[in-house]
Amino acid sequence: MTPRIRLLSALLSERGILALLVASQLFAFLYSLIISGPFWQSLGLVSLFIHFTSFLSLTILVVIRRFVETRSDLVEAGILILVFVMATALTSWFFPYLFTLLGWIDEAKVEINLWRNIAMCLCIMTIFAHFLAIFTDNIRKVEALSRAELEALQARIRPHFLYNTLNTVAELIHLDPSNAEKSALALADLSRAAMSTQSVVRLDDEIQMCKAYLDLERWRFAERLRDDWILENIIGDERIPALILQPLVENAVSHAVEPNPSGADIKISIHRAGRILTIVIANSYNPTLQPTHQGHGIGLSNIQRRLALYYEPSVDFEVNASEDSFTVSICIPL
Repeated sequence: MTPRIRLLSALLSERGILALLVASQLFAFLYSLIISGPFWQSLGLVSLFIHFTSFLSLTILVVIRRFVETRSDLVEAGILILVFVMATALTSWFFPYLFTLLGWIDEAKVEINLWRNIAMCLCIMTIFAHFLAIFTDNIRKVEALSRAELEALQARIRPHFLYNTLNTVAELIHLDPSNAEKSALALADLSRAAMSTQSVVRLDDEIQMCKAYLDLERWRFAERLRDDWILENIIGDERIPALILQPLVENAVSHAVEPNPSGADIKISIHRAGRILTIVIANSYNPTLQPTHQGHGIGLSNIQRRLALYYEPSVDFEVNASEDSFTVSICIPL
């Protein structure tokens, strides 16, 4: 289910605050053009007035955010506009006396245009809230499309996963019939995990699935498959997208272990530092060897795309290839 994007959340985001500041400064510039008096002085005073009103309104909204986000979209928009109107009324009363006290304007010219300021604020915030609503609606549509694309990518991953593991069981039946039953039970557990509809899973569950997969492959490759796990500062309850780790391990087996008669080393390192989870999968690699089965495994671009759908630009995905090693590094915000 796509999370509901709230109007207030969009306003308090970095993009929303930037848009508010730009709109406020643009209005201050236009307003300074039409009023009498020195332009630069008017621009400075009006800009100070408008930006102070904006930040005061944002501060109030941050304080009452939890209360506001429990309301309907229409009530939320109404509260947002009301807060800005109240802040405008407060600053309209306070700023003329402050400017006079500081000597920035003549006391004889003090004029409190309360209703004019409120009317302008009401018009501006109504328009701004309208465009903010359009923006949040577009976000909802984009996330819905992203969710559909994510499910399509998962549908592509599952057949590859089952195809490769079924091949493993089929070959094991010929090599070691006595252990075929154990491998079939392991495959059943892996298939259950691969066919799950959950889009986010516990890190510990993903690790256990990878270890079960490697155990299956170990029936085929024996000592040729050498894996090393390094787990640091993780508790296992961290949430990550499903089927992110296992396809990367599968790629390492397909492209490093399978085509190499002497096998390969696979190192899986998972480290947590604060709210950042770092996953590094490195394997020894011989670029002169070609995979035994073309198309075996899942492309790295698919994994990168899935991560982008979940985390947008906040996830780091790096691939480093050298003469004798291949490394995939992922930094996931928790």
